[in-house]
Amino acid sequence: MRRLFFLATTILLIELFTYIGAKGIFWLIKPYLPNAKTAVFVGMFVITHLFLVTLFVGMFRFGIGYMAVLWLGVLSIIMTTLLVIAIKHISSFGTIMGGVDGVMVRVFGVANFIGLVGLSVYNAYTPVVRHLSMQIDKPMNPVRVAVASDTHLGYLVGSRQLNRLADILKREKADVLLMPGDIMDDDTHVYHGEKMHTAFDNLVKSVNGNLIASLGNHDLYNAKERHAIVQAVRDSGAILLDDTAQMFIINDTPMTIIGRYDDHYADRLPTHELMRGVDTHYPVILLDHRPSQIDQNVQLPIDLQVSGHTHNGQVFPANFIVKAINRVAYGHEKINGTHVVVSSGYGFWGVPFRLCSQAEVWIIDMRGK
Repeated sequence: MRRLFFLATTILLIELFTYIGAKGIFWLIKPYLPNAKTAVFVGMFVITHLFLVTLFVGMFRFGIGYMAVLWLGVLSIIMTTLLVIAIKHISSFGTIMGGVDGVMVRVFGVANFIGLVGLSVYNAYTPVVRHLSMQIDKPMNPVRVAVASDTHLGYLVGSRQLNRLADILKREKADVLLMPGDIMDDDTHVYHGEKMHTAFDNLVKSVNGNLIASLGNHDLYNAKERHAIVQAVRDSGAILLDDTAQMFIINDTPMTIIGRYDDHYADRLPTHELMRGVDTHYPVILLDHRPSQIDQNVQLPIDLQVSGHTHNGQVFPANFIVKAINRVAYGHEKINGTHVVVSSGYGFWGVPFRLCSQAEVWIIDMRGK
């Protein structure tokens, strides 16, 4: 029922956005093509429904991409409408802009849309580095932990982004890189086809072999592809923890790192089971792709949990939605002695747009007492 409700709501919103988009396009061209209203509305609805079909015939990304562009168009129309309201109520402003039907208003509308698209692409492909210092009540040497979740390696994220990540890690002098899930974008076809393994090997070398990963939902959707993803990650020299805990020595500091399957995998073990036999006198770090069980995890002697999955909504206003349904949807919070970091991710899903969200790498300086 939830899926049906979600699907019905999505379709209704798309129809509404199509109507708004058609009105906006006709307003834009009305002075030049005053009789084109019917053609614009019919054309928009035909295009929308063609893209809706792609959602059901294995061409999901085309439909998602169209919806993202449509939404940015609606946002630009809303902002242009606010400008028109300002022009109507502020006479001096209206004079400057040439009135509500002036060319300047239409230029603003087009520039607004181009600007939103450009900003979204820029945010998707230009990662920022977030720094965090944390102290735990255990003896340890300082360890610089890098976190890059949700790389989604595939058609739109590849060797160039991996090499850039390696450069960031070298510059930041990270001791270890944690990748909590969604390493690949559903499969390894593009990864092997574009020979990304060279760049991934370089990424592992940038942290002296200390690349530790876990699996996310996109790494687990298909059992056959899951094995291929696991093999590709391990072939690079990275360490993949699939529902396992392992002791590491990083910067002469013993620590246990636990990697969980994403909860898409129904048979994954609960965190407390993975904690059995773990020496909690040393630092304990948990990689849990989806931040869906934070409340349970912080009841355990875990010093740091790193997660991703939410993409911080990726495109506004989804950031408010993920915030409403997650204990920690994005950022850092200390809960019951456990530091929780949820990253917006280094890559993106579906379409290379991020609005009110940005690709990022976390650099966490862990220090002991």
